[in-house]
Amino acid sequence: METAALLVIAVDHPSLDGALDAFLDELRAEARGAGRRVASGRSPSPELVERLAAGRTMRLGVLAGRRLVAVASVDNDGAVALAVTRDHRRRGVAKELMEVVTTRATAIGYPPLHRYTTPSVRLAG
Repeated sequence: METAALLVIAVDHPSLDGALDAFLDELRAEARGAGRRVASGRSPSPELVERLAAGRTMRLGVLAGRRLVAVASVDNDGAVALAVTRDHRRRGVAKELMEVVTTRATAIGYPPLHRYTTPSVRLAG
């Protein structure tokens, strides 16, 4: 991963006006086409996208140039929701972002972090 070209920033920073909406729209479009096999990782669930959209206590993102390519959201219970755009997956972006999120959450006094998972899907039959 070319970390020199990436920057971790607070998603709600005024300089990112519209960047979060564009990122979420990209994830939503991908989620709608989730029936297709994706070689670059799983498509984000609609629940995950909406969780990233909701204002949380701490939201950090990764910029590649002027484009937001990853977002992590941490709630007050320490649940972390994280998504990366399709073209930046499997490059270590999520790992780098989680390292920053973990460091900042620990410094602020968050409870131990854990991965947010979508509610269980009930299978018929």
